[in-house]
Amino acid sequence: MSRRPPAAPDPQADLGPSQGPIVLIGPMAAGKSHLAKYMARRYGYGYADSDSLIVQRHGQIPQLFEARGEDEFRRIEAETIAELLEDESLDDSILSLGGGAPMTASVKALLQHQMVAYLEIDERSVRRRLRRAGNRPMLKGDPVQRWRDLMAQRRDTYEALADIRLDASGNRPISRIAEDLHEEIQALRRQDAG
Repeated sequence: MSRRPPAAPDPQADLGPSQGPIVLIGPMAAGKSHLAKYMARRYGYGYADSDSLIVQRHGQIPQLFEARGEDEFRRIEAETIAELLEDESLDDSILSLGGGAPMTASVKALLQHQMVAYLEIDERSVRRRLRRAGNRPMLKGDPVQRWRDLMAQRRDTYEALADIRLDASGNRPISRIAEDLHEEIQALRRQDAG
C-alpha cells in the first residue's frame, strides 16, 4: 500500500522577504537540475535552469561550444544568468546553473548577493552518473579525469560562494537532499528576517 506524500508546505511561510532565487551551484553530474525540479514539485518553489534557457535560445550546448567556442558560450551564459537573477517572477525559485558558470567573474560577482547552495558529490558517484550522461563538452577525453581537474579548479570558488552545502554523494535519495535544502533555506531566511 502506498501512502500519499504530505501536502507541500508553503516555501514562504513564516519566512523573511525574498531576495531573489536560491541558486544551485556545483560540478557537472551533481544533480542540480534534478534537485531544482524536485524542489519545485515537492515544496512549491519556482524553477529555472540557465542551461535549459540557453538551449531554448541558442541550440544544444555541445554544438554551441563547437561553433562559437567556450568564451562566447560563457558570455551568453553570464548574460542569461544576469537576466534570470533580475527577473522578479523568479523570487522564491530554485535556479540551477551550469557547473562552470560561477567561474565567470561577472557571474561570481552576482552570486555574492544571492542565497547559494553548493551541491557536493564524490568522484565515485560521478563515475556512475557520467556513464549515463550525454555529451558534455567540458568532459572530452577521459571524463572522470577531466571532472577531477575541473573540480580542482572550481572547488574553492564553489565553497566560497556557498551559503548552504549539500551532500549529493552515494545513494542519498533526492527527497532527503531536497528536505535538507528546504530546511536550510528556511533557517537562513529566518536568520535574515530576525
